[in-house]
Amino acid sequence: MKNCDIVMDLLPLYADDVCSEESRKEVEEHIKGCTSCKSTLEKLRKNVSISPQKDAEVLKRIKKRLRIEKLVVVLISATVLVFVLLGTLFYLINSDCSMDIERYDIPNNVYVSEVDGMLMLCVKGGASSFDSVYPTFSDTNGNHLTYDKDYDKNSKNGIGYTLKQRKISRFSYVDMGNLYSFAYQVGTVENLKEKNIEKIFYYDDVNNKEFILWESDKND
Repeated sequence: MKNCDIVMDLLPLYADDVCSEESRKEVEEHIKGCTSCKSTLEKLRKNVSISPQKDAEVLKRIKKRLRIEKLVVVLISATVLVFVLLGTLFYLINSDCSMDIERYDIPNNVYVSEVDGMLMLCVKGGASSFDSVYPTFSDTNGNHLTYDKDYDKNSKNGIGYTLKQRKISRFSYVDMGNLYSFAYQVGTVENLKEKNIEKIFYYDDVNNKEFILWESDKND
């Protein structure tokens, strides 16, 4: 039994061919007459023995799995990127912003003209690339409807307009030159006076600034 204990300790080294020559001889001599230790050695060799063919098959499976995992990562990344791009595009198309005053030369491209007593809001040039018009009213304290919580409708004295565009339109600016392209009826001079409207202005809601387009005192 004592010899078996010693040999059992040496068997893993013997199976891996890393034991000393003296230990090798002792193991070989022992297993000639010990079926138990010989059986243990055979099991050790069976567990650690892998043929070159099996090695190649294992490597192929590993490489195949890595390729699949890499493909999955690429597909997931591409899908996420597509959703991000679509979300960004949807946001740019379906949300608006006020047109840049300087870029579209708002002061020179937006004006009010009078035709047979009817006041018309006119837009030309680069400003004509707007997508929507947002009206507002001002009161005598300089507050604006929908913009200032202190707006007082009882002291309303002006009507203003803000041109807005879809955010995506900022990337496709086209200079429209001086072509007249839009006219919006504001109302007659008499109707505006009846409603205590003393001025028509373009409202820069970004900088809270009014560009006066028409004043009743100056046009009577």
